[in-house]
Formats: sequence, structure tokens, C-alpha cells
Amino acid sequence: MAYVVKVDDRGRIKLPKKLANADSVIIIEAGTFFVGIPIPKDPLAETYGIIKTELSVKELKEIAEKEAERDALGRHSK
Repeated sequence: MAYVVKVDDRGRIKLPKKLANADSVIIIEAGTFFVGIPIPKDPLAETYGIIKTELSVKELKEIAEKEAERDALGRHSK
């Protein structure tokens, strides 16, 4: 679903009620427009059960940290 919202004179927008349960919004610049991704007030509760895995939170965290380090080193060497 898409929404059209007004931008006020200070550059602010008001999120539609359906999306207003977010505390924050990630703004991604995409050329002449942007994409807004709302971050729910309780992201863990909102996303619980989306990904099925046998791994523990600790194992997932270790994998994510290793991948982030590999990505950072790869970007640094370019």
C-alpha cells in the first residue's frame, strides 16, 4: 500500500495512523525520492516467528557479527 502525505514548512511529515505505531523511521535516499521504513516500538514482538531457525540467539548474533566484520573489511579494502 502507498500513502501520500504532506511535508510541512519545516520538512516534517505525519505518518498515516496505520504506520504511527513506530517510534522511529529509517529513511533511505533513493535518487530524487526516499523510502521510509517504520521501526515498531517493540521490534522483537512485531517480528517474532517470522524466521524459523534452530539456531540460538547467541549463535545468530555471532554469525551476524562475523558477516558485519567481513563486510566492513571488504568495504575498507575497496
